[in-house]
Amino acid sequence: MKQASDSLLTLCLIPFKLPDPPAFPRDTAGALGRHLTPFFVHRVDSRTHSCIPPNLSCPPRSIVRSRLGEGRIRSLLRSIGFILSTVWTILGSMQLQAFAETLTVSLREEVAVRSNIITLKNIADLRGLDPDRLRGAEDVALGPAPEFGSGTVLTRGQIEERIQTKLGSHTGIVFEGPSAVQVQAQGKPVDPNEIVVELKSYFSKTTPWKASEIEIHSIGNIKGIELPSDDAELRLASNPTIVGRRKILAPIEVIRAGKSLHSFWVTAELTVHATILVASQKIPLEKIISADDIVEKVADIPDLRAVYARRPEDILGKASRRNFSPGDPLTSEAFSDPFLVHHGETVRLRLERNGILLTSLARAEQDGRLGQVIVVRNLEFSSTLKAQVTGRAAVRMQ
Repeated sequence: MKQASDSLLTLCLIPFKLPDPPAFPRDTAGALGRHLTPFFVHRVDSRTHSCIPPNLSCPPRSIVRSRLGEGRIRSLLRSIGFILSTVWTILGSMQLQAFAETLTVSLREEVAVRSNIITLKNIADLRGLDPDRLRGAEDVALGPAPEFGSGTVLTRGQIEERIQTKLGSHTGIVFEGPSAVQVQAQGKPVDPNEIVVELKSYFSKTTPWKASEIEIHSIGNIKGIELPSDDAELRLASNPTIVGRRKILAPIEVIRAGKSLHSFWVTAELTVHATILVASQKIPLEKIISADDIVEKVADIPDLRAVYARRPEDILGKASRRNFSPGDPLTSEAFSDPFLVHHGETVRLRLERNGILLTSLARAEQDGRLGQVIVVRNLEFSSTLKAQVTGRAAVRMQ
């Protein structure tokens, strides 16, 4: 191989200025200086010179340059162009990647919406976009909300189509969760005060208690029950209400436009604070009640199922059917009309026919109250007859 002359040593242009490096003659270039020339020299006795030999047209190439040989400046320019092109491509791809971010849509299996329009944020959790575009994605309309009591189903395909219509087809979409979403209309919660009004109205009509005397402490079994958002009202259903000592179980209907949508049962705990009759003294069994035996008192009703005496005339002159202690509330069913005729006693028997009145004596075979029909035996003929009790020890033949 021919060796190039020493004059072929050229300067490597670099973008910054350095002191001129020393030049080495071609014939003295050694192994230590082979990086300064494209030709490999195998001399081991070469010495490094710090001077610039005469008759050189320019200084030798810098020690910091790349291994570029003679006549390869064009390769350097091409490399610079390639680097600039690569940087430009990377910047463009970064901008395109920012513009074409992937939207991750995590669907819910069942949702309930209160608005008239179903939006993407109602049915899914979103992530992956910048905040501004994410807010735009949340407001994507997916269609009208269903009527109360009915539902609709949105598939992934329908959801993706509406998202791309809003955000553009360049937006990547990744779905998570179920393949479809069940959407129902969300109504308003039940107002307990509406039920309280209905129950008070019902009790004031079906019991002796007034609405002002009824106090409802709590309404139960309404959690999770919803009503239509529009003009729906509550009404006590026609089914019988179950009453306990202090609690009731009542059916409630949801009415809209005069039609019953559905019904549900509620529980209510209530007390009645009213004026009733109580025993002023001990009342034994079969005692005929007089005015001295009773007194009026304002008290809490211990049992809503009982009918309590509220007026003296309700029990005066009646016989007690059980024992009462002083202060005990007096219930109407605990008193009855007294026996005017007792079994085995002699009674006066009257017989009226065509204006003719006949009387005789008879013996009562049964106890009898006023108006009750009992069996008596005629003392003269010793025959049994049916007679109605008309007074104390008095009966009238039927």
